Amino acid sequence: MDDFDIGVLRRKIHEFYTMKKEIPTVNKLYCALKEDIGFKGSREILRQHIKKIGFRFKKSKSNRKVLIERNDISAWRAKYLQVLKDNDETHKLPVVYLETYIQSGLTFGMLKCWQNDDGTDGVLNPISKGQRLIIVHAGGEQGFVENACLVFKSQTKSGDHHDDMNHSNFKKWVTEKLAPNLNQPSLIVMDNAPYHNTSINKAPNTNSRKGVIQEWLSRNHIEYSPQYTIPQLLEIVKRNKPEPVYAIDAILKGLGHKVLRLPPYHCDLNPIEMVWASMKRKVAMVNIRKLANEMPSMDKFRVK
Repeated sequence: MDDFDIGVLRRKIHEFYTMKKEIPTVNKLYCALKEDIGFKGSREILRQHIKKIGFRFKKSKSNRKVLIERNDISAWRAKYLQVLKDNDETHKLPVVYLETYIQSGLTFGMLKCWQNDDGTDGVLNPISKGQRLIIVHAGGEQGFVENACLVFKSQTKSGDHHDDMNHSNFKKWVTEKLAPNLNQPSLIVMDNAPYHNTSINKAPNTNSRKGVIQEWLSRNHIEYSPQYTIPQLLEIVKRNKPEPVYAIDAILKGLGHKVLRLPPYHCDLNPIEMVWASMKRKVAMVNIRKLANEMPSMDKFRVK
C-alpha cells in the first residue's frame, strides 16, 4: 500500500463509525478496500497496516472490541489542524507542501486488459520495474514553486528512495532550490521522513558510550556524578531531554519561514499527496519506460 492507499484505509475506518454505524472489523475493511482500491494483500497484511497507522484493537466500555486510535496521534492531528486554522485566520502565511518520489516502472499489481481469444497478447506485465525516478517538489495554493523541482534517477537497488534523498541532499535542495524561490515567508509542511528529522544536539541513547553521554550532559550544563553507571546517566538524560530541534527547521526558520510536520500516516492532510497519487496512477497506466533514460543522473547534484 502506498501513502495514498494508507490514507484511504484511515478514512474507511472512520467511515464505518460515522456513516455506516458499524464496527470496522478486519474482514469488513478487507472487503471494502478490495473493492475500492483493488487491495491485493492478505487479511494479516491489512491488520499490520492498521496497527502501523496507530490503531489498536481493544475492548470498549460496552465490552465490544473496537478499533481505537492512539491518543498521541489524535492529539498530533488536532494540533496540526489548529496551526493551519490559526495561520489562515491570523498569520496568513502561504502554505507550501513538500513531497518526494515517483517510480518510472510503476505498474498495477495484477494488470488486466481486454484481450482477443485468438491468443493475441495484450499489455504484458514487466518482469523488471526498471529505473526509479526521484522527484522532489513543493507547492501550494498558488501552484508548484517555480524552479524548485528536482528530478534524478535512483542509483540504489534497495527499493527505498530514502537511500538517495538523504539529509545532506535534502538540505542542499532546501538551501539551493526551495528557499531561494520562495518570494515571501511561508508555512512549510513536511512529513516525518528520516532525512527531514536530523536533530541538532541529539540526546544520547542506550547505544551511546558512557563518555558520549557524559560529554552531552556537560555540554548542556547538567550535573552528574562521575561514579554514575550508564543506566543512571541515561535516567538523567531522560529527565532533562529537550524537545528535538531539527537542522532543516533551524535553516528555514533562520530565513523567516515556519515549519509544520504532518501527523504520522496522515498523507490525506497533505494536498500534494493527492497530486502525487494521481501522477503515480497515470504513470502506472502509461508506464513510458524511455522516460528513465532521459532523466539526469544524481551525480550532477550529489553533495560531495
